[in-house]
Amino acid sequence: MTAAIFGPDISSFQSGLVLSRLMDASFVIAKTTEGTYYTDADYQGWRAQAAKLQKRFLWYHFLSGERAAAQAAHTAANVGDLALPGMLDAEPEGPYSPSLAQIVDYIDAAFAAGLNLRLLYLPRWYWERIGSPDLSEISARCVHLVSSQYPGGTGAPHTIYPGDGAAGWESYGGMTPLIYQFTNQASDGGQPLDYNAFKGTTAQFDAAMAPRVSTTTPTEDENMPAFATGTVEPGEGAVTVVLPPPANGGTARWGKVWFSLGCTNGDAGVHVVGYVDGQGWSHDYPSVVVPDHGDRFNPFGGPLPAGIQKIKITRTGNPTVPLAWLIEATSQ
Repeated sequence: MTAAIFGPDISSFQSGLVLSRLMDASFVIAKTTEGTYYTDADYQGWRAQAAKLQKRFLWYHFLSGERAAAQAAHTAANVGDLALPGMLDAEPEGPYSPSLAQIVDYIDAAFAAGLNLRLLYLPRWYWERIGSPDLSEISARCVHLVSSQYPGGTGAPHTIYPGDGAAGWESYGGMTPLIYQFTNQASDGGQPLDYNAFKGTTAQFDAAMAPRVSTTTPTEDENMPAFATGTVEPGEGAVTVVLPPPANGGTARWGKVWFSLGCTNGDAGVHVVGYVDGQGWSHDYPSVVVPDHGDRFNPFGGPLPAGIQKIKITRTGNPTVPLAWLIEATSQ
C-alpha cells in the first residue's frame, strides 16, 4: 500500500478544536468563507494555531450562486495570506446546485484575485447529479480533484483509512483525485472529524500545493517565454514532483513547454516519468543521466507532450549531488 498522509477539513461546526491535539494531521483544511455573506468565525484562530505549530494549513470556500468575482474578492479579503493554498467546495446547499460553468467561473475569478486555489472538492455523487461532465476545464487550470466516499468505521484516521484500492481513488470526469475524503467519523482531537488522505510524502504534498507557474506575460510582447525553476530533493529514492503549465493548451493558451535538468559536482542519475491527461504515467524514462560537464539535459528530447499534468523525478545514481529543474514555456 502506498504511504499516505492525512488531514481534516474543519469549520465552525468543530468550534473549540485545538490543533495541537490532532495526532494524525499532517495538514489542516479550514473553512474561511461562503458566498459573499459568510466568514467563518474560527478560521483566523486556527490559522494562528497552525502557524505556531508549523502545520500545513489550507483554506476552503463554499460556493454560492452569487457573482464569482464578488465571491473570490470576499475570500481574498479573509484568507489572511494569499500564498496559502485553498480549496473550492462545490456541492448543493438548499435550492442552489452549482453548475460546472459556475465552478470554472469561481476558479478563474480566484486566480484573478491572486488566490492560490489548488483543489476542487467535487464529490462523485454530485458530479453524477450534474450529468457526469468532462472535467478537462478543471484539469487545464491545474486544479486538483478532491473526492469523497465513506466505507464506514470509526477510530483514529490511520486505522480506518481504506487504502489504495478504495473507490474514492477512482478517476471520474477524466481526472484522478489527488485527495480522498475517506470518513466523516474519524476520532482525533476529541471530536468526530472529516478526514482526508493524500498518497505521498509531505514534500510531494507541498509541491502539489505550490502556486501555479505564472500565466502572466508582458503586455508589450505576449510571446515572451515564461520560466520557473527549482531544486530536486536529494537522497536515494527521493521524489520531486514538478507541475508544468498545460503544453499546447489551457485557458492561458500555452504553446510549447520544455523541461530540463542540470547538476554539478558529479553526474546525477534520475528516473523521470510524465503524467498525461487521459494516458496516465505514459512517458517513462527510467535511466536518465544528467551530466555534470555539459549543458542542461532534456529527458523528453523536445517539447513536453500536450496534456501533460505533472512530472515525477526520482533520485537514483549519485543522489546527493546538487540537481535542479527548469520549465520554459511560451504563449500561443
